[in-house]
Amino acid sequence: MARKKIEKTEEKLEKVFISFAQAQEFLGVSHQTIYNLMKKGMPSYKIGKKRVFTKEDLVNWVKSQTGA
Repeated sequence: MARKKIEKTEEKLEKVFISFAQAQEFLGVSHQTIYNLMKKGMPSYKIGKKRVFTKEDLVNWVKSQTGA
């Protein structure tokens, strides 16, 4: 069976998720602050029982909130 050639556009769509604790550390905020930010619309994803984030989403969301 031939292997499927991965297009460069497909590689760009790949997202690397970070954990709840990693998001806390990345943003430098507490556990409760992450929950409060999620209530305000900060993007997150649920995979099984775990809540995960992407760094790109976090950066873009913070920029949109600060007007940067």
